[in-house]
Amino acid sequence: MTSLGRTTLLWMIPVNLVVVAWVWIGRIVFGVGGWFFLIFLVSVVPVLLVALLVTTVLAYTQDGRPRALTGLQAWAQLATWLALLVGGAFMPDFGDTDDSQLSLLTQVFGYSDSLYDLGFGIALVAGLVAVVAYAVLLGALVFGRRGATVTG
Repeated sequence: MTSLGRTTLLWMIPVNLVVVAWVWIGRIVFGVGGWFFLIFLVSVVPVLLVALLVTTVLAYTQDGRPRALTGLQAWAQLATWLALLVGGAFMPDFGDTDDSQLSLLTQVFGYSDSLYDLGFGIALVAGLVAVVAYAVLLGALVFGRRGATVTG
């Protein structure tokens, strides 16, 4: 058991909930609000809730006492959280008016098409990293359980 694995496991439920809220409405902190507020509510938020619920249940029902994540599982969980936090911050938004295209970068540095596109690019890369990190986490949790079942 590692300290990182135990700490990460204990923080899974609260951080997962915060990260889902951040992906959904985190841009509002920077003054970026638009249609993605509603679009994410019915598309991204349910997927994230189910996905993170699955890994949390798998993590908490692993064999062994005291419960802890392995090093790979902990780092995959941390990478998933970081990628979702970055994606939630940099995701650009849009609205009904011509000047409603906003992102974190356009709020900080002023609007330009290149900054808007850069924000979308960062959010896209963060989303891809989150998917890969989540797949590693899920695989590590499932195959860790499978190995324990076969040998136990």
